Amino acid sequence: MTGTDVHEGAIAGALPAMAIGSFHERLLFHTNELDEAREKVTALYTRHRLDFIGRDRRLDTYFYHVPLLRASVNCLGYGSDMVIEPGDLQNFFLVQTPVRGMTHAVCGAQSIHSDPNLGSVLSPSVPVRMSWRANCWQVQVRLERALLEQALANALERPLGEPIMFELGMDMRSPAGISWWNTVRHVAEQAHLAAALPHGITLLRQLEQLLVNSLLYLQPHNYTEQLLNREPCILPRHVKRAEEYIAAHYNENITIEDLAAHCGVSPRSLYRGFQEFRNISPMQHLKTTRLEMAHRMLKVADPSDSVTRIALDAGFRQLGRFAVEYRRRFGECPSETLKS
Repeated sequence: MTGTDVHEGAIAGALPAMAIGSFHERLLFHTNELDEAREKVTALYTRHRLDFIGRDRRLDTYFYHVPLLRASVNCLGYGSDMVIEPGDLQNFFLVQTPVRGMTHAVCGAQSIHSDPNLGSVLSPSVPVRMSWRANCWQVQVRLERALLEQALANALERPLGEPIMFELGMDMRSPAGISWWNTVRHVAEQAHLAAALPHGITLLRQLEQLLVNSLLYLQPHNYTEQLLNREPCILPRHVKRAEEYIAAHYNENITIEDLAAHCGVSPRSLYRGFQEFRNISPMQHLKTTRLEMAHRMLKVADPSDSVTRIALDAGFRQLGRFAVEYRRRFGECPSETLKS
């Protein structure tokens, strides 16, 4: 029996619920070199500081990877006490479930000591810092920020006014935690099988939505009350007309007075209608629509195209402000979306 076989046997024992197929098939990399570990994890997640804590520097990093389309289920262990500092995660959420050992996680103003009874949900809009113990192994679910934001906006039937911020700790002994773990197991199993099927992409997309909706409804966040207590609403005619006008004329120079005149109401009535039924102002809705259109255009544009041209086509005139708002919403610069 080889050293790798022994290691996989030990991990299979630690992760019996994740033992789908052989771990050898899903081992993405193994390294004892710090720079290599940092580089390879950066390629899958984001640029970060990775360094030893204390004098023991015997790194033994294994990374297992089950890809979907805009998400992945992973298992990572470093084999040494490590500090990990990515800053903010920018364009993805990371749900971590320790299956062995402990870690300390800080996400913005929140901090927890995480172990197999307490997972962590890292949100991308605030700084993140972690300290892993040498024996720590975590199953990690990476979900693109735009994927969650779009799903939540669809559920609320309105654009989001602020970034999603999850409660950091996830109680893995609670019904919600157990449900999340069972969902991750199911998705990992099915994603592993779906890759070989003729309509695998459709199945992977459905599995991603299962992960997204499970997280949004199981783990508390700043939109939970609105999401769970949302009642179907019948939009006032003037709000619906304003939204339709914005959708058709988003790249034009629109004022609140223009919208109100088109809808046949006063600017104050239009503002009140948006606040009551959409929880944002008409001009915030216009800005969000322009950002979404710019994002779509950048996604399909040729990499040699111009960010400036696309921003202007989407209705933005202040290009510096556009770049700031775009990064705040999508977690990356417009030029990064264009090149991806």
